[in-house]
Amino acid sequence: MNSLQTLAISEALRAQLSADNLLAINSHGQEVLHGLDFAESQLLVDCSERPPTDASMQEQCARLVIKHERARLRIATVDDERSVAKF
Repeated sequence: MNSLQTLAISEALRAQLSADNLLAINSHGQEVLHGLDFAESQLLVDCSERPPTDASMQEQCARLVIKHERARLRIATVDDERSVAKF
């Protein structure tokens, strides 16, 4: 069995992301942000901790934010629909 591959982030940020239910473990045993692969997740975390000055890197980070938010909203919508279905 593969060991868990975690993102290189501070424990404080990991705690915050976990509390907000933004982290997941993918099928490869990697810690990721919802909707992103491991490399994309690490890049987005790096961008949030040290905003890039390079315009193309800023664009790439912005695209990852949108991709992550879309996945997060899909998950939230499914959760809401499940909650409603229980009543």
